[in-house]
Amino acid sequence: MEIGRAAKRLRSEVAPMGEECEVRVGENAVSVSGQIMAGLPDHLAMECLARVPLASLRGVSKGWQSVIYDPYFQSLRESKGVGQLEWVYTLVQTGENQFKWRAFDPFALQWHDLPAPPNAMEFQLFNPGCIGVSYSVQCASTRNKLVMVAGLKAKRDNLPRMTMEPALDHPYVFDTRTCEWSQGAPFTVPRKWCVCGVTGENLYVASGSGKDWDRELSKSAEVYNLESKQWTKLQNLSSSKFSGEAMNAVSDSGKLYFVSGRGVFSKDGVVYDVATDSWSEMAPGLKRGWTGPCVVVNGRFYLLETPAGKLKVYDVEKDEWETVLVDPLLQNLEVFVGTNGKIVAIEPLKEKDGEPASGGSVLRVIDIASSDVPFIFDIPVEEGQLVSLQVLSMMHMGSPHQ
Repeated sequence: MEIGRAAKRLRSEVAPMGEECEVRVGENAVSVSGQIMAGLPDHLAMECLARVPLASLRGVSKGWQSVIYDPYFQSLRESKGVGQLEWVYTLVQTGENQFKWRAFDPFALQWHDLPAPPNAMEFQLFNPGCIGVSYSVQCASTRNKLVMVAGLKAKRDNLPRMTMEPALDHPYVFDTRTCEWSQGAPFTVPRKWCVCGVTGENLYVASGSGKDWDRELSKSAEVYNLESKQWTKLQNLSSSKFSGEAMNAVSDSGKLYFVSGRGVFSKDGVVYDVATDSWSEMAPGLKRGWTGPCVVVNGRFYLLETPAGKLKVYDVEKDEWETVLVDPLLQNLEVFVGTNGKIVAIEPLKEKDGEPASGGSVLRVIDIASSDVPFIFDIPVEEGQLVSLQVLSMMHMGSPHQ
C-alpha cells in the first residue's frame, strides 16, 4: 500500500484529518489559550471529553486536540475503561552493532527517538556460519513500561568458532511516564532462547538456556515485579522442551500460554495460572493449531501461519482454529504484537541469502476490529532495520510536533 494512503488510513483510525496544533505534554495542565469548553473548568471539560472517542476530538478545536496529549486526560480515559493513546515502540538497527529505540505517534504521524538505555546495546542478529538463521531480541511491555528481556551476543575468546551468549544480565525498563530507562535487578541466570510474558506489573521468564544449556535452568521459571524490583522463583516446568526457541508467552485473563516450538507434531503446550502458581496442560486443539506467532486481541487468540499468509482465530467452544484471512502481505511477518483491535507486525526485507536488504523493514498493521474483513496497512518506517516492537502508552515528553 502506498505511503499516502496508509498514512490517511492510520490517522483516521485515531482521528479524522484536520489542522495540527502545538501542544505541551508531560504536565497536568493543557497549554491552550482560553477554556477547553466554554463555561466549564478545564478539569470538568476533560471529564466530559474523556468519554468521547479520540477520532471525534480532531479537527474540532486546538484545545480539544491538545487535550489528547495531557497525562491527566489519558489517566481519566484509562480509569473509564476507554483506553489510552497508544504508540508503537520499535528497536531499530541503524548500523553494525548500532541500535536505538524509536516510537511512532499514530495521532501526529510522527516518529520520536527514545533516550539511550543505561548501557550500550549489543545484539547478534545473524549467525555468519548459518545462512538464513536469525536471532531475536525478546521484549515485553505493561501499559506504561517497555522491558528488554533477552537476546544474544557473539563471543569468540580466541576460539576458532563464535559462540552465542546471553546479551543481557539485567532487564532494562523504559517508563513512558518519566521518559527514562532504568536497570532492573540482575537475572538469577542470564538467559537466551527463553519464554517471556507479562501480566499486570509482573514480568515472567521461563526455560531457555544460559551460556551453556542446563536441564535445571531449562525447566525453571521466575517472576520479576516491576514495582518492587524483586525476583521470585516459580514452580518448575515439567519439560525442558521449551528451551530451544525464543518465545513470547500469550497473556489472557491472568494466565500465560505458550508452546514448545511451532511445529505440528511432538509439541508441548502449557498454561500458567498466576493466581495459583500452577501449570496445566493446554487444550488439545489450541496446542495442535498453534503453528506460528500468536497474540490475544480483545480476548481472542489470533495466530499467523507463515509462509502461507493465513491469519487464524481460536474458537474456544470448538477447541479449533479457523482461518479469517489469507493474504500475501502476511507471508513473511516475524514479530507479532496485539493491541486494541489491531495486530502490529514486522516484515523484514531480505536478500536471497537471508541477510537484511538495504531497504530495511516494513511495519504492518492488521486491523481486525473496523470491519468484517481484516484490513491491512503499513506504517512508514524512516530508518534502519526493525528488530523488535511493542505497543504501549504514549511518551510524556515535549511537543509531539517538535
